[in-house]
Amino acid sequence: MQKIVDAAMRGMGRMHIFLCRIPGIGEPLARGLSWYMAIFPWLGGVRRTASIDETKQKLVESGEQMGFPFQFHEIEGDEFILDLPYCPYGFSGPEHQDACDTAMDMDRIMLRRCGAELTIQETIPEGATRCRMVVRQG
Repeated sequence: MQKIVDAAMRGMGRMHIFLCRIPGIGEPLARGLSWYMAIFPWLGGVRRTASIDETKQKLVESGEQMGFPFQFHEIEGDEFILDLPYCPYGFSGPEHQDACDTAMDMDRIMLRRCGAELTIQETIPEGATRCRMVVRQG
């Protein structure tokens, strides 16, 4: 199962790279793909979470299901930091920055549906050793 998930994620990454290379319309198309894909995890009834702890638990469960090695830092107030030591989409260099940003729209939308906001602090395509995100409950 993990091989299928990994291959699907890399395929999504390649699709974002391809779309972002199309002048003028590529970036909006890539964002549209992310927005469309953000709907599917929520068809099972997962909606707004009641607290930052519940949002974190949803991410823990999601990470376990998808095989992502999320690393969580303790909750402080209404936010926590989430690190990912590699890019599941396969983005690795500065030429992938736009594709990374459009792909992360899916995560932003899913967390918004939980009542949280995702802010990307560092990414591997920008030269960081990991992707670092802040999740804040709204």
